[in-house]
Amino acid sequence: MFFYKSNINLIFISILLIVILVGCGSEDKPSVITTDPTIIALDKLGGAYIRGTPPPRTKAELLSIFKSCNHPKGLLISPSDGQEFIIVYGVELKGLKVTGAQLPIVAFEKSGKDGKRYALRGMNTVVQLTEAELKSSVFPEGYKFPF
Repeated sequence: MFFYKSNINLIFISILLIVILVGCGSEDKPSVITTDPTIIALDKLGGAYIRGTPPPRTKAELLSIFKSCNHPKGLLISPSDGQEFIIVYGVELKGLKVTGAQLPIVAFEKSGKDGKRYALRGMNTVVQLTEAELKSSVFPEGYKFPF
């Protein structure tokens, strides 16, 4: 009897250790912490953007959301190029069924740096693109480039 209980305990402990060491099998990628001020600004801009119900249609509406989130107006300025981000207003981002490169660009740098511009794709994906990549990206229907 003692031998039987010892084997069950040993098997149980072995299985428990395997589960703990292997984990649950989640394929989530580890989050990346950045110190790049442009990425941080666009990420906060995206967070404020989706708080709007409906989404902000003007700069004034976005600034009102910034104020309620205690975000400074300076978040509208790209630390990389020193110019105001170009923002596509009024885009409903909640409930989108697309992912990755199919998410629409909703904000981007006016001129960027070293031939690349940071852009906010969807609610929270910040990417760095060349001008050609930016122009070939998905934008909300009817959007016209200012350049």
